[in-house]
Amino acid sequence: MKILFAASEIYPLIKTGGLADVAGALPVALRNKGHDIKLIMPAYQGILNKVAPIQKSINLGNPFGVGDLLLLETHIPDNDTPIWLLQCQALYEREDGPYVDKNGVDFQDNHLRFAAFSWAIATLALHGNLIDWQADILHLNDWQTGFAAAYLKSWKVNHIPIVTTVHNLRYNGSFDMDQFSATHLSPELLSMHGMEFYGRFSGLKAGLVYADAITTVSPTYAQEILTPEYGDGLDGTLRAMQDKLIGILNGVDYNQWSPEKDPLIPQNYDLNSLNLKQKNKLALLRENALSEELDYPVFGVVSRLTEQKGLDLVLQVMPALLEKGARLIVLGSGDKHLESGYLELQRNYPQQVAVRIGYFEDYSHRIQAGIDALLIPSRFEPCGLTQLYALKYATLPIVRQTGGLADTVFEEGEKANGFVFKEADIESLKAAMERCMACFQDTNRWQQKQQNAMGYDYSWEAVTDQWIELYQSLLNR
Repeated sequence: MKILFAASEIYPLIKTGGLADVAGALPVALRNKGHDIKLIMPAYQGILNKVAPIQKSINLGNPFGVGDLLLLETHIPDNDTPIWLLQCQALYEREDGPYVDKNGVDFQDNHLRFAAFSWAIATLALHGNLIDWQADILHLNDWQTGFAAAYLKSWKVNHIPIVTTVHNLRYNGSFDMDQFSATHLSPELLSMHGMEFYGRFSGLKAGLVYADAITTVSPTYAQEILTPEYGDGLDGTLRAMQDKLIGILNGVDYNQWSPEKDPLIPQNYDLNSLNLKQKNKLALLRENALSEELDYPVFGVVSRLTEQKGLDLVLQVMPALLEKGARLIVLGSGDKHLESGYLELQRNYPQQVAVRIGYFEDYSHRIQAGIDALLIPSRFEPCGLTQLYALKYATLPIVRQTGGLADTVFEEGEKANGFVFKEADIESLKAAMERCMACFQDTNRWQQKQQNAMGYDYSWEAVTDQWIELYQSLLNR
């Protein structure tokens, strides 16, 4: 099959979250199964320095009055995956991130930036002759590409099947109605059964309503979003379309995330040399000038610092556990009050807490290899990738039972590989962390959980067949 895979961020070119990891790995896994994949992404500032030399440039004109849209053909050097980059200096070449400015505020023209990107996606899906390659399937990801489904609908043409993957329903890409005319979409789409969303218009809703199949990044999340609690205002829309909704668990690229061959950690180890993980723990403690006491667990956080992730709960629970000898290592950024809270915790416990604000890929690997337990107390979690990384590194996740966390982490039985709690409150998290500390003192039980954790296969190779089956079912209709 020929698949056009559209995403607003793709690792290793640019990354703000799990979408980039998926967009960087799933197409590679599909190519390894013999399918013909091409990626498309905006050419943000600095991206051209990270790809192979441009092979071809196609001018799509200036349909939005902000400058010519140029399609640049190249490939990702790490894996030779073909990619088309959409270049428009006025829209994409900015010093800050792909979505927000240096103050963390959404760019005022995001509706136009990603409408233009989606227009280019839809144009390629419809007119393969532009690039001498006609896709069989169009795979959209999140709201930034959802407008592409709206363009194909508004053009009233026959088109290839569309799959829309929801990585996080909360980010619905909704905008004021007075911005709609800039998209050049048909006003006919602005109904409650179209892309209208509580008096606004939504890129994600367009991607859902006009898709032939909707996927989420875990089976449990696919069920959760049908409820008001998790549906973020789209649960009614999704219930009406649940016959085309499926949850497929994300995978992990074990070429990037495996302690056996990870070049970014001090000491490699595997299932048969678990004792060597201690060397990573000691190196991590020394790197952060923390107490090198090995008889107590080191907890870790690698995450966006938001209340969605339950990290306000960790702040409240942690002091009591630090008093019992635990340590905490945090990597992340996000809500300013949470950043300040963690920095204050570090000031109060300088021998036991280390906090770095930001995201550093190399350091995240050293954390996964060096900590004993990873904290993911999310209020909701579509899939979660950090717990999948942690399992491979024999780092036991402590998770709330929701979304993909519920599908991958288990506390009891033969599959036990971590610690699980149900309610998003201080008492439940504290109890789970105390169970973790008690288990840590029981060497045999702890090591059994570690062995279970490392034994799971959450590789992309293990889930790719589900994607192939879905694509094929759409082509067979």
